[in-house]
Amino acid sequence: MRYLRRATHWWGLIEWACLLLITPFLLFATPTRAPLLLVIPVLWVLRRLLLGQFVPRTPVDVIVLVLMAMGGVAFCVSPDPAWSQLKIDALLLGVGFLYATVDLLEPAGRLRWAPAGVVAISIGFLGLGLLGTRWGLKIPQLRTLVAGLPGEIGWLPEGETFFNPNVIGGALLWVLPLSLSLLVWAVRREERRWWWAAANGFTAVLCLGLLLLTQARGAWLGFSVSLLALLVVAGRPLGRIRAALLLVMLLVLVVAGVPVLRQALQIDAASARILSTVTMEQRLEIWSRAQYAIADFPFTGPGLDAFQYVMPVMYPLFQAPPGAIVPHAHNEFLQVALDLGLPGLVAWLALYMVTFWMLWQAYWRSTDSLIWALALGNGGALIAHLVYAMTDCAVLDAKPNIVFWMIIGLSVVLHQAVGRATSR
Repeated sequence: MRYLRRATHWWGLIEWACLLLITPFLLFATPTRAPLLLVIPVLWVLRRLLLGQFVPRTPVDVIVLVLMAMGGVAFCVSPDPAWSQLKIDALLLGVGFLYATVDLLEPAGRLRWAPAGVVAISIGFLGLGLLGTRWGLKIPQLRTLVAGLPGEIGWLPEGETFFNPNVIGGALLWVLPLSLSLLVWAVRREERRWWWAAANGFTAVLCLGLLLLTQARGAWLGFSVSLLALLVVAGRPLGRIRAALLLVMLLVLVVAGVPVLRQALQIDAASARILSTVTMEQRLEIWSRAQYAIADFPFTGPGLDAFQYVMPVMYPLFQAPPGAIVPHAHNEFLQVALDLGLPGLVAWLALYMVTFWMLWQAYWRSTDSLIWALALGNGGALIAHLVYAMTDCAVLDAKPNIVFWMIIGLSVVLHQAVGRATSR
């Protein structure tokens, strides 16, 4: 009985440990690894026996149920179920981490573990990005900075030896706003935990440098919009006048810095890929093909991750070279509609809206500085990702997007913590 009570108290940690063990195998999934997915429902059954519920109750339960149901429907209609299984694996793993994060951080006092988790995830993204990114040459002047970096990781499974710089840029958006908000929290709090300030400041500077090296324009734009949004929303603790001045200064620096940057990098529209409109023209064509597919398959979509196979046959591109592979629609909401149908898209939009509502409630109703910082950082990360996802995103099976589900779980914990404090 004593061991049973201990397992109940530490269930969130046990659940997280089990998910971390199977994560590498499911992120680099193959059909032979499908039985590993049984670990997730087994954990939920064990939780039912120990705690009386399969999963903790959250405001997003119905939304998650709709997403999982539409994932099953889209899997059944997929022309290649073995390939579509990769997205099912990623979806179930993400949902597992959502509820595991709630179980881990919901008990009183455990929310203090969140800053350490942000630092750990930031270090993980930094290590993988610096070691395994295949760097582009959109800005020739950055070539000397990336020349000495490896560019490939030989030990990645399933023949994957490198990461796309756009994917690394998008991954950094999950942690940069959180690192910056936690940096402010660590400096301003009464205890002045300088080690947290140093850790978050160090990782934030390195992540900013890596974001610059990725040359991912969508990630740059997403981070800029997120930073502006954080400065506007953070008017309460910073003082509205100070926040307005910071916003004006940032806008002036951006406007004044564009011509200086063009001259310094000697960029002209004929030679620099960073200012080329060819990529945007191609994406506009891809978006039109995605709209055709959604119109033809409104309820189910063409199948999980089937757009790249359906498009060359039914909706061929004219601007792409023959044989070019377009892995996704380069827009998160179009891709969700293609993968999960319009009901899945409605659920996905509802997931964002409910999460923003929970963060807004936590931010404005809390008197805890850590809850304030985490709510602000979570909101900034979601805003940055939304801007980035307008032009470049593969939603369900993108490996860094597992952090998205952790952010949803953390948002639930913040909302519940504020609700308990208000009721008391």
